[in-house]
Amino acid sequence: MRVKGIFRPSDYPGNPAEAEALFAALCPGMSDPQIDRDHAGLAIAAHQPRLALLLSQLSRFLALDTGWGQRADLRELAIQTVNLHFGCGYGFAARMRPADAAWLSAEMLAALPFWRHSPLFDAEQRLVIEYAHAVASGDVPAPLFARIRDAYGERGAVECTSIIALWSFWAMMLNAMGPDRDA
Repeated sequence: MRVKGIFRPSDYPGNPAEAEALFAALCPGMSDPQIDRDHAGLAIAAHQPRLALLLSQLSRFLALDTGWGQRADLRELAIQTVNLHFGCGYGFAARMRPADAAWLSAEMLAALPFWRHSPLFDAEQRLVIEYAHAVASGDVPAPLFARIRDAYGERGAVECTSIIALWSFWAMMLNAMGPDRDA
């Protein structure tokens, strides 16, 4: 890891009160609060405690509290597409449990690079994969956006795009900081 993660309050090199406040907000009521290894991006962001807290809240909100995010299978497919797009092996591996819980099989995830021709994906899943690639590349053709808007409405399009954008941020952050899942 290029930057030491702040996995426990005692890891924080700054004012201990800042770390205590962050971990109290992230892990309320826990006697031994810590960030697990699947969330190393958050542990890295914890060098700036307010940033880490806001990113955590935004990630949680987008994934769990938006209408589009409620479709866990599509949400995890979009996130894994972004991880694949950015070559973020850490992020891809860290999201395997949520993907599995969303009924995305290991076979489907292995076929993700071949999504256009794989019989494992239905039309809606292909749309989400295509859109995630386009958003991550910064080039979303108007007809593709229209298909997303037609499928999910304007609010759903905003929520879907926000999930893709935020997890693109996480993939770029993880790639730059180089966390090691086994550390």
